[in-house]
Amino acid sequence: MSKNTFLDLITYLKEYFTSSSNEEKIELFIEKALGQNPWFTRDLVDYSMDAIQKQFFDRNKWEHFFEEQGLPKQSTPKKVGIVLPGNLPAVGMHDVLMVLASGNICLIKLSSQDTPLMQLYVEVIQSFGKFEIQIVDKIKDSEFVIATGSDTTGNYFDQYFKDIPRIIRKNRSSLAILWGNESKSDFEGLAKDIFTYYGLGCRNVSSIFIPKDYDLIPLFDVLTTYQWVMEHHKYSNNYQYQKTLFLLNQVPHFDLGNLLVLEKPELVSAVGVLHLHYYSNEQELKEMLVGFEEKIQCKVGIGQDLIPFGLAQEPSLSDWADGVNTYRIMNYEL
Repeated sequence: MSKNTFLDLITYLKEYFTSSSNEEKIELFIEKALGQNPWFTRDLVDYSMDAIQKQFFDRNKWEHFFEEQGLPKQSTPKKVGIVLPGNLPAVGMHDVLMVLASGNICLIKLSSQDTPLMQLYVEVIQSFGKFEIQIVDKIKDSEFVIATGSDTTGNYFDQYFKDIPRIIRKNRSSLAILWGNESKSDFEGLAKDIFTYYGLGCRNVSSIFIPKDYDLIPLFDVLTTYQWVMEHHKYSNNYQYQKTLFLLNQVPHFDLGNLLVLEKPELVSAVGVLHLHYYSNEQELKEMLVGFEEKIQCKVGIGQDLIPFGLAQEPSLSDWADGVNTYRIMNYEL
């Protein structure tokens, strides 16, 4: 497959999803998605599709990507099976596009929680007519597999696909590092990283690392304004459940009315909960982060190698899940 063929697909996708003539069909699939997964709201589906449009359907960004990562291979394409997660709307699009960008055949096992949106994207790619991509009931006869799930399902995938080269993704979460020089706009971005998708994504911030003398009041003042999450019954139920547990077990915590905040030495938090981690100096912080390395998806904050506040849920083409460059593996190692 040539680079230009793939770039033409990207242009085609951008034009399709911005054309008014396709709005009715797109709306139909969105309505189906909203009915299938109670966590999907219209605002969040729109946000996800807009992020895909902005980050993935940009020809210039792909031109730059190929300059950095190398051209698609010209050898015989391999069958790549993808077992997609369903926690966020169309969360599997990055993997799908990387399979196609590397010149391989894409076989997709959809999640029962995110079927309509991925069906829509696949149908549009198929209508372009130059790529081998299909939705399957079962991943078989694949030469490479990418599977995403929880720690439990990840272990199952490892066993099930033990004879096939594979990338298995398990539970991960994200964190924010605060230094003490953050502004109100930084806190607003952090709130977005915490609350978007109700905290269900691996790129959602579930823990914050702060100096021991950190004043939390300015941050809390911003976090308490994000009351829209409490309008969702599932989020509200999770919040109330965790609050009840904390009260019954006399667990010290801050109750912000929409988020429970407590000091806890774990990275991953429950829905409606944010963990605090205190550090004395940068060396101690580094040591703490090393202990969580296998569970960190991304780090948010001000500084080198940190994702700016507010952008955790808008990964670029080169923001690899679990830090694994799927394109290079599929392009050069298969």
